[in-house]
Amino acid sequence: MIRLAAIFALILAQATLAVAAQPPRFNIKATCRRAQPLSGQQNAYQGCVNDETDAQRELSRTWFDFKPGPRSTCTQETKIGGAPSYVELLTCLQLDKQALEAQIENKKQLNVPQTPTEPPQ
Repeated sequence: MIRLAAIFALILAQATLAVAAQPPRFNIKATCRRAQPLSGQQNAYQGCVNDETDAQRELSRTWFDFKPGPRSTCTQETKIGGAPSYVELLTCLQLDKQALEAQIENKKQLNVPQTPTEPPQ
């Protein structure tokens, strides 16, 4: 019985990791319907759908370029407000990655050439 429970727990953990390893699934149409009244434009809905579809494709290609921590955090933040957006998720992940790269770059020592000091005359 204990062995069966351990196997079940292992299978459940693997399934959870497999789901977390993929980009989330958002309802693009619902997101864009909620965004349309904000723009006041008739063609805003289709533009939103196009942008969300492009961002979803980009996330599918680059999902594993981002670390698991930021993927989880950005996904949770994107869901705040009830209209999750692939554009928002992709932007969050890109900004996080750029911030990390800037932090690493800022820690590098500057190699400024020394100017020889002239002896006093």
